[in-house]
Amino acid sequence: MKLIGMLDSPYVRRVAISLKAMNFSFEHEELSVFNDIEKMKVVNPLMKAPSLMTDEGILLIDSTLILEYLDRKCNENYSLLSKNMEQFTKSQYLIGIALTLCDKAVQLFMEYNRRPPEKFYQEWVDRINEQLQAGLSLLDQQVIINDAGYLIDNRIMQADISIAVMLKYIEKKLSSIYNNYVSKKLKVFSSAMESTSLF
Repeated sequence: MKLIGMLDSPYVRRVAISLKAMNFSFEHEELSVFNDIEKMKVVNPLMKAPSLMTDEGILLIDSTLILEYLDRKCNENYSLLSKNMEQFTKSQYLIGIALTLCDKAVQLFMEYNRRPPEKFYQEWVDRINEQLQAGLSLLDQQVIINDAGYLIDNRIMQADISIAVMLKYIEKKLSSIYNNYVSKKLKVFSSAMESTSLF
């Protein structure tokens, strides 16, 4: 398998870490949707990252759909989604919050770094900031770290990966949001995940 995309994307990074956690061998081709446009068009005319070329030669796009494919393909002992319905539902809930926060963080980063100053839209930025703050507060309320240091099971699962990747993206790209609105509990969790060999 080959993963295409830059690891500064939280979506590419969650797939890369998940591939390792599921014990898959894979190549990684670092192509940027901004700086490698022509090369990316050859791989994926939609120019979307992450893209995953399967062993069967099929190109998959969208991190959630890629991870669903990988979870069905992997050895069940390496699955990142619980078979227990209660745990699975809790996991999907937390992943949904994490991905929404990823979307908002990427939007805010783009507003500050890609949009021409004359087209800067303050009302939109204020709305995204409000959503980010509300989402981070909700996540802090909902996250319960167990004795093993994880959120769903006694090993790393997709909720752990998705939340940790999102938090690191905010820390790196939106430091003021991270410093002011990410709780101490979430910072401790992020640091613990980032210190593991998978990350």
